[in-house]
Amino acid sequence: MFLTFVVPQFKRNVAVFLSLIIIGLVVFSIVFYRDPERSIPFEKDIIISPADGKVISIDVVKDGEIPFTIKNGEIIYLPELKGSIEGNFTMVSIFMGLLDVHVNRAPISGRVIDIIYIEGGHSPAFGNVITENERNIVVIDGDTRAVTVQIAGTVARRIDCYVNEGQTLGRGDKIGRIKLGSQVVVIYPSSSLTRIKVGEKVKAGETIIAEI
Repeated sequence: MFLTFVVPQFKRNVAVFLSLIIIGLVVFSIVFYRDPERSIPFEKDIIISPADGKVISIDVVKDGEIPFTIKNGEIIYLPELKGSIEGNFTMVSIFMGLLDVHVNRAPISGRVIDIIYIEGGHSPAFGNVITENERNIVVIDGDTRAVTVQIAGTVARRIDCYVNEGQTLGRGDKIGRIKLGSQVVVIYPSSSLTRIKVGEKVKAGETIIAEI
């Protein structure tokens, strides 16, 4: 009598539990893979955000034999940027949470002059991971030069790049996607006027980062 009651109840609980997991995965996939239309700003001489998320730092990349930045008193060398930048550049780091849209967009119009993929680790993407984690660098030449760095995080294990070297892009065109939580960095000449601050939320293809 006891087993007659317990076994069916257990099966029902398992079925409900599995159904909730499946529903949760479907909902998460819909949220994560969403790709909403964006209203690209029409103003001239601007740089727009390449990613959705929160601005976690704004730093200066200084020119040198090897470009470098200074974070918390520590010099961080960026050898992969050698030859891609001349003079001082501003570096804006954007943390993309799990619920942010993960499609990345071109910050300026121009031609892709270089794509650099670098293997690396998968440390939490909200830290200083630009020299440690797996990343993909897209260099675009237009009215100015802008460098976008897609950085994988702890959960993110795949960086998709949609563009090729030599390709001409319009501002706001899709350039790739990073799977799950991650970080995107945009680098542009420090002569540009930065219009955002640390802690601000930004939207790929819509938020104006700087004026050229």
